[in-house]
Amino acid sequence: MTWGRGLFRIWVVLTILWIIVVTLFMWQSVANPYIAWGGFKMGQGEPEYLEPYGEKISAARELKSRKLLVEYEIAYDKTALRETAFFFPAASLHEDNLKAIEAYIPKATALQDAKIRKARFKTLQDALWGAVLPPVILLMLGLAIRWALLGFRA
Repeated sequence: MTWGRGLFRIWVVLTILWIIVVTLFMWQSVANPYIAWGGFKMGQGEPEYLEPYGEKISAARELKSRKLLVEYEIAYDKTALRETAFFFPAASLHEDNLKAIEAYIPKATALQDAKIRKARFKTLQDALWGAVLPPVILLMLGLAIRWALLGFRA
């Protein structure tokens, strides 16, 4: 058996182990990606989506602290990562607010699902790069060293 064939086989084994390790570490992030969820400012017409760390949600929370808006936090499933806030004018009735939230939940859920799909795809893409790129770099480095060493043969 030659050194080249032996080192290539070691590379194959290490690559398979590397892909298994990356898969184990990234599986939870792909299955349940983290999304920072913002909120909706309800009122007349279509609700306005407020980005999670944007200026608009900060302004809505400021108005809430001054008692001009009322906030309802709704959790879509058991994890705290998938909840959103609905902001209503303080003068609106509680029952009307609940009816508006209930009517808007399907659309808010669809928006949330789209964000989850996008986050899952991004995480999967990052995991793929992390699983494939290091073994390819190692292979290229090994081939370059082999090529250089073959230059010294007589």
